[in-house]
Amino acid sequence: MTVEEKIAEVMAGGAHSAAATTGVKAAVLTLGFLALAIVVVADYMTSFELRLSALYMLVMIGVAWFCGPWWGGLFAFLSAFAQVQVGLTTGTTFSEPVYFYISNGNRLFAYLVIVLLVAAVRSNHTRLQQAARIDFVTGVANSTAFYERVAIEMARHRRSKQAFSVAYLSCDYFRVVNEGLGRSEGDRVLHAIGEVVSNNLRETDVVARLGGDEFALVLPYSGETEATQVVRKLSIELEKVMVRHEWPITFSIGVGVFPAVPASSDHVIGFCESVMRRVKALGKNKVMVRTFDPDEIDSIRRTPLRVVR
Repeated sequence: MTVEEKIAEVMAGGAHSAAATTGVKAAVLTLGFLALAIVVVADYMTSFELRLSALYMLVMIGVAWFCGPWWGGLFAFLSAFAQVQVGLTTGTTFSEPVYFYISNGNRLFAYLVIVLLVAAVRSNHTRLQQAARIDFVTGVANSTAFYERVAIEMARHRRSKQAFSVAYLSCDYFRVVNEGLGRSEGDRVLHAIGEVVSNNLRETDVVARLGGDEFALVLPYSGETEATQVVRKLSIELEKVMVRHEWPITFSIGVGVFPAVPASSDHVIGFCESVMRRVKALGKNKVMVRTFDPDEIDSIRRTPLRVVR
């Protein structure tokens, strides 16, 4: 299994992600109920001679982490209830019955606190994972998220054989703004680009800032015609924004169409970047499209590209 396929298996994405999440929860709950039953039996067999609260907690922590606080809370109540029943059946060492119930009430409270703490940690963990894939200047995805999405599209292509496209966008004359008007103005430009691109893509498309003044788009289920339409519309909207703000910036965009995929995501990005560099060499401010041919990986500079704008 390739690295791209491994990444694709763990990344969320649409209906497949929802189905995968549901499957994980179902598996965890099944294992959780089975583990809880085993712990209850062990607790009954050892009676009060061996405290198994730690094992109960391990089960509910696992359930709370993968299935959420509500399921974790349910397992907390089930664990406390099971321990009460085991105590009533096998006997306890408490001098008064009321102390037995107070002790189990305290145990239930501790279980619920643990579940809430686990849920809070999981929530923060998820937010940090998401933040690690966001570019804070533009608000769009960063290069890490972009490479992961390309890997997903490559794995999806190997299953469905449907083409996808990747567009590589570079800002022409960005230094004029960034150095002449200051970095804060340059950041405003980048943020505006991210906003315009995000607002003019389809729901299934992804835009990312790769670094500096370069952006990239993943266009799933897009052949040459679909990709050309999307990028042409996008370039027009970007030009309008640049004119409105009087920013002297144009865009060189190279689009790679992949009816077949190369060996790795690096080759995908490299192919599209080569198309963009060709645009730069031919005068900038254009959109060029090239269809990937696995038999002509190194022919990008020899083969004419189609200028669509």
